[in-house]
Amino acid sequence: MSTYTSGRTAKRALVTGASSGIGAAIARELAALGVDLVLTARRRDALDAVAASCKGVKVEIVTADLGKPDAARALWDAATAGGPIDILINNAGFGYFRRFDEVDWARDAELVQLNMTSLVQLARCFVDARKTSTAPAHMLNIASTGAYQSVPNMALYAASKAFVRNFSEGLHDEHRGTPLSVTCICPGGTETAFHAASGGGDYSWIANASTKSADFVAHAAIQAMLHGKRTVVPGLFNKLSTFGVRFLSRQFASRVATQVLGKPRLALPARKGA
Repeated sequence: MSTYTSGRTAKRALVTGASSGIGAAIARELAALGVDLVLTARRRDALDAVAASCKGVKVEIVTADLGKPDAARALWDAATAGGPIDILINNAGFGYFRRFDEVDWARDAELVQLNMTSLVQLARCFVDARKTSTAPAHMLNIASTGAYQSVPNMALYAASKAFVRNFSEGLHDEHRGTPLSVTCICPGGTETAFHAASGGGDYSWIANASTKSADFVAHAAIQAMLHGKRTVVPGLFNKLSTFGVRFLSRQFASRVATQVLGKPRLALPARKGA
């Protein structure tokens, strides 16, 4: 097994949204590199299952709801009680596939808090903590191919991921030449519970053909992070779509997104622990 260590001990990573999907796959990817883990999400039982699959490293669990104000600060304090965090994985997030005016404000407020505000607060805690360290450190923020354009029926989600992408790229450039690197990964459709939880649509063949497994995305993300990449879009179809959209008018690109993603389902599932 390859390892990723410093002169202190094994590196420690904080992974948010680690109970399933990309977050769980990233946790396993890091464990295979010998990185100790602090895993967080809302569902303790799911976190326990992920922790059991991360062999050969120390795994701590902190249950937290980052959709609540000030939860990020409390999480950071709990995560760093056992030692410094060398790798921050900002993966937690959710979205819904529905017209903006068909969803209540409480759900939107939670989305803004989770996808943006808590991410920024954790990033600030991490950056502040690394100021006096000369050891390598990595931040990995999970955005989406939706960060490259407006997406009808996912308007707020796509906008939040555009924020994550721009924020991450700005931080990457600010810290160029320092021990801290910041990487943004922009997956397209991924085989996770996200689609069912979001009330996903009747996707076109293009959307289905571009869908990747969580393990594929996680591996691409960690390799990009370790190589200090700025922004990475995993998958050929996804690379082509994010590159090609720059040659379209923004209005036409939005119409294309509507055709690719299809129509929302009749019922939007209630929010569950993640």
